[in-house]
Amino acid sequence: MKLDKLVKTLPKAELHVHLEGAIAPTVALKLAHKYQHLGVVEKVELLQESIIFQSFEDFHSYYQICMQLMRSTDDFALVVYECGRDMMNQNIRYREMYISIYQHLHIWEKNLHLQDVFDGLLMGCQKARDDFDVEMQWIFGIPRNRHFSGRNPRIFDPTIATNVLDYALQGREYGVIGIGLGGNESDAPPDPFRNVFQQAKQMGLRSIPHAGETDGANSVWGAIKELQADRICHGVRSIEDMNVVKELVERQIPLDICPTSNIRLNIYPTMSQHPFQKLDKLGIIVTINSDDPSIIGSSLCDEYIAVAKEFEYTINDLVRFAKNSIQVSYATTESKTKYLSEISQWEKSYLTNTQQTTAFQEVTYDS
Repeated sequence: MKLDKLVKTLPKAELHVHLEGAIAPTVALKLAHKYQHLGVVEKVELLQESIIFQSFEDFHSYYQICMQLMRSTDDFALVVYECGRDMMNQNIRYREMYISIYQHLHIWEKNLHLQDVFDGLLMGCQKARDDFDVEMQWIFGIPRNRHFSGRNPRIFDPTIATNVLDYALQGREYGVIGIGLGGNESDAPPDPFRNVFQQAKQMGLRSIPHAGETDGANSVWGAIKELQADRICHGVRSIEDMNVVKELVERQIPLDICPTSNIRLNIYPTMSQHPFQKLDKLGIIVTINSDDPSIIGSSLCDEYIAVAKEFEYTINDLVRFAKNSIQVSYATTESKTKYLSEISQWEKSYLTNTQQTTAFQEVTYDS
């Protein structure tokens, strides 16, 4: 059996993916035409092409376009529903999706209210569950860079983070499970956000910040120590400090890694230089994710295939990563049991003993 078919049929979860960066290309174009006054149809058409970004800032500008297109309850419901369709097509059984809630409500003149977002998430999720048998939950992201002003010293204003925490607490009955911290880490360290994340944890929300992407291991250290991280998005630059690696291993804090995103955004020049396998071998719990698949141009299945080929992983390894994604998720215990059982059944149905232990570089599977 071919690798792509094996990966596509393997049940799995995805824990690091942004709703705004996962808008299906056809949906993005539909919304761009719906809102002609925004004048972004031509720019959205460019997103259908394989854009190679030159910097984090270039990527961020495209991300902003996608964010502008979600302007009503129906828009959110449509985007979520089509994400569900994508999940079915890749056998992604469960997703935890980042949402840039503050930007949706305050940055663009959308006349959008928090309840509009909640209603759209609920409608889209329920319909996707009914039609595609998939589940989604939400992480509300805090835009770290919007909290700082001035130079020497940098002045921190916690207002936005406090607002996002309030939105997340209101959203728990709609599937919001945690808060995150996103954006360019340069000059926006995690330490000042300590109190907000402490409050979130006390209220039962999970801490799932981005760290160790555009800044080094010190950012990961801050996420661990100051934000009490339950999982860390990216975290790849923890490889630059073995003390941080040791802390991740001892505390069993998983890293939700997005290999192709790290290459496209020039964190690493090539996949061969990506530390995914090193982090895995050092004992860190790793999961495979796509980050912003519609913008980056790489699906979750593409990520599994890329990692398997580059690092000569066996099918057993890919099954291990799929199980990791379920086990460290915040799906219900009942759902986790169900998904893990599906993986076990998949192993029995699809694999021979030889295939389980053979690296993909060493074998050609039949179609």
